[in-house]
Amino acid sequence: MDWAFQGQAGAFVNAVDNGYFTKQGLDVSIDRGYGSADAITKLASGAYDVAFGDINSMMEFNTKNPDKPQLIAVMMVFDRPPLSIMTFDTSIKTPRDLEGKKVVTSQGESNLRLFPLFAKLNGIDRSKVTFVNVQPQLRESLMMRGEGNAVTGFYYASYESFKALGADMPKLTTLMYADYGLKVYGNAVIVSKSLVDSKPDVIRRFNLALISSLRDTMKQPEVVAPLLKKRDPTIFESAETERFEIVNRDFIMTPYVKEHGFGDIDPARMEAGIAQVTEALDLPRKPKIDEVFTSQFLPPADQRKLP
Repeated sequence: MDWAFQGQAGAFVNAVDNGYFTKQGLDVSIDRGYGSADAITKLASGAYDVAFGDINSMMEFNTKNPDKPQLIAVMMVFDRPPLSIMTFDTSIKTPRDLEGKKVVTSQGESNLRLFPLFAKLNGIDRSKVTFVNVQPQLRESLMMRGEGNAVTGFYYASYESFKALGADMPKLTTLMYADYGLKVYGNAVIVSKSLVDSKPDVIRRFNLALISSLRDTMKQPEVVAPLLKKRDPTIFESAETERFEIVNRDFIMTPYVKEHGFGDIDPARMEAGIAQVTEALDLPRKPKIDEVFTSQFLPPADQRKLP
């Protein structure tokens, strides 16, 4: 996984624990992650067969490490990226209001890496924004203590963290990158290109199992939190149920997915997103779409409809 066993991992743990992978003839185990970059590096090392991570981080890894095993996304999960800047500072209403402010962030995370693009698209003078780098689990608490005016974070992660800290949630302002010009996609199911060549049927069956699990957990979201708690007894089940529902509502079930089905991409948007990422992350070259994503392992559109 990309991160801890929280709501975004719901369909994955359900597929493992309730036999969805087994029905497809697959023996699957799942480990928590420590960020998309870490998950992608471990996948490329051969330690794992599949990763759930940020497709933009994958593009950066491939282009900057041409001598290492190349990776490719085989099913899009977050049609809308959860990249965001969140604040309770009433003077911040628009992106340009970040000028003169301190933003609590974490080194290497996607929000920070893509901030130059967010700034360029919205006329922000980057020199007037101060970033405070801390460990990811400390961002929200340090902002609440006055160490900054805003935080970067995946929306569903920071939202629940603020709630747990007792924040005045009606006063929360969120600047979603997707609402301010970024065309990029979010997290996807990612594999090595060697697995594509050697075991294509395994990828198809993996995708089928995950789609079935996601469809069923969307219908019964209450089944997810107990499965997550088995892996992390410290979680609050109500928070993870809400997080799972936020992920599904805001980042998976977009208008495009409702019309075209889960898992595929809009080629024109992907092309635009690749161009943006190439510029923002200063990639050595602009990747082609078929180097980044393939739909050949997806079932037909009518089998990818979600409730």
